[in-house]
Parts: sequence; C-alpha cells; structure tokens
Amino acid sequence: MLNTLQIIENKMSEGFETMYLYIEDSTDYDTVTVNIKKLLQAIAIDEEYFVNEDYTIYGMGINTDRDNNKLGLCKGDLFSNAAMLNVFTDEEECIKHCTNYLWELREEEGDIISLTEARKEVVNNSNGSFKYS
Repeated sequence: MLNTLQIIENKMSEGFETMYLYIEDSTDYDTVTVNIKKLLQAIAIDEEYFVNEDYTIYGMGINTDRDNNKLGLCKGDLFSNAAMLNVFTDEEECIKHCTNYLWELREEEGDIISLTEARKEVVNNSNGSFKYS
C-alpha cells in the first residue's frame, strides 16, 4: 500500500497540478486543495506548506546520520498543524478514521451509537463532497 507522500508524487507524475487532501480533526475533517508541485517542494526541504491561513502541512522530516549529514527525505505520512492532524489523499479513508474515533469516543462516554450513526455525524459535520439528509 502506498503512503500519502507516494500517492501525491504519483499524482504529479500523472500530470496533475492540484489535488484534494482531507485533513482529519478527530471527529470531522476538512477538504483542502493543494498545489502538488509546491507541496512536494516544501516537503523535500523540510518546510511547511501553507493552505490558506487554516492549515500547515508537513512531513516526517529529513533522515540524518549521527554527524547530522542529510541522508534523504523520510518517506512517510503527512501531518497538519501542531496537533499532528492526519492528512489523507482518499476521502473515504478519512471518513473511516473519523467515524471510528467518534464511535470509540462516544462508547467511552457511555453514549452508544452505531457506526452508521457515527459516519452520518462525521460526514454532516465535515467539509466533504457529500452530506446525508
């Protein structure tokens, strides 16, 4: 399975200039559009990529040896903001992540809901591509 960074790199190789990313915030998520080339350039030099004034996206950093010589980019997932929010390239994966978190949170609080109810709440409270009526 490809990680987030690999999927973004593949989109650039396929000729895409922009793409949607989905940023989870525990029990909901936001959809943002990124310039793929600018995002990858920022990640490659271990800088943050800014999305409007709402989010910063960053990678796992640069691998170094004991003498602090740079060995290459950590090829892993991307995160957003100081809270290390997960960044997804697939909306459905993001929905599942938020749904499971909400379901577990409610269960801990003694408020048992079904996964279907949790999914509906996540989707309706998020800035995604669809809503439940």
